[in-house]
Amino acid sequence: MSVVSIQDARKAFGGTEVLRGITLEVPRGEVVAIIGPSGGGKSTLLRCMTLLERLDGGSLSYGEVIAAEQGADGRTHYAKPDVLKQARGCFGLVFQNYNLFPHYTVLKNIMDAPLRVQKRPRAEVEAQARELIAKMGLAGCEDKVPCQLSGGQQQRVSIARALALNPEVLFFDEPTSALDPELTGEVLRVIKALAAEQMTMVVVTHEMGFAREVADRVVFMDGGVIVEEGPAAQVIDTPREQRTREFLARMDG
Repeated sequence: MSVVSIQDARKAFGGTEVLRGITLEVPRGEVVAIIGPSGGGKSTLLRCMTLLERLDGGSLSYGEVIAAEQGADGRTHYAKPDVLKQARGCFGLVFQNYNLFPHYTVLKNIMDAPLRVQKRPRAEVEAQARELIAKMGLAGCEDKVPCQLSGGQQQRVSIARALALNPEVLFFDEPTSALDPELTGEVLRVIKALAAEQMTMVVVTHEMGFAREVADRVVFMDGGVIVEEGPAAQVIDTPREQRTREFLARMDG
């Protein structure tokens, strides 16, 4: 069974169709990179999969937790709040602009949701948070606040914060787009290490080298549809579709 499954996803803003019947299943342990031009629907798909946006049509499930189903009327009907809460507990989300609490220390940023949302014991949460801080290469930063950190360090704190919830799958929305090349490398190394540990991940990215190296599967989206998908090396090195070839040629240029 897939960790996350979205079927026939449709979403429009005003009169503009942004998702036009997208189906994507992510099995446990797989890393999926979603690539494509701006405005192609990548971030909207991610926002719908993480319940930040509501689908107009289609269904969404996390394992056996059905968050949304398509009704006989062709429209999406969402589950009750307690089921949606269960679905939200299945994933972690890392934004491109970190979204850390500016007045909280690194340690408190990471501990906040496990304590407040999951109601886990403080000692257990703190031990895990300190372990994650070390794993992210941030030892010594526990008592710093975000403005005392580089962008790359802040992004690594936000990855640790997402992992502290023990999610089934991690979503990344352009995790390096706000960073300069040197700091980008720090964050990509962390994601690569998570991939080596078989962490299930869905990464919207414009880093083609990273997608080719780390992803098991690459999904190329344009115009609200999946134009091409397949093993990372195949899609990036020998794409079948003309539209994919054009996009990748522009990225290389």
